[in-house]
Amino acid sequence: MADLQDLETQKSYKYLQEVETLAQDIITAKETKLHLANAQNKLREALRALDNTEDRKTWIQVGSIYVERDSVVCKTILRNDIAKVEDDLNNLQIEIKEKVHKLRDLEHEPRLEGFTLKPISVAEAKALHKGFGLI
Repeated sequence: MADLQDLETQKSYKYLQEVETLAQDIITAKETKLHLANAQNKLREALRALDNTEDRKTWIQVGSIYVERDSVVCKTILRNDIAKVEDDLNNLQIEIKEKVHKLRDLEHEPRLEGFTLKPISVAEAKALHKGFGLI
């Protein structure tokens, strides 16, 4: 009888460990998403500042050093960094959704309705407008 209780206790501990680990992963991913969003905003601010300047050369930080480069090159670097951060944010959002689904499955809760909705693309919107005769 004691072996049965030990087995049930071990299963309970394992279940709790899985749930807590997954929940902590979700929280960590959300914090990472927040840091990436802040970095993306700073990159956008820098790009906007470069757009408003007339200088041909700009100082840009590469690692721990500053390098003077052409403003056009700096704008390209910033646009590439913004695109990379945006891709990372999208991948992180997908990862969070998957982990939330898995957590809800572990907790025997129903899946969240509408949590997996994706916006329509511009081409789909134009097709809808054309189909309804709005264009």
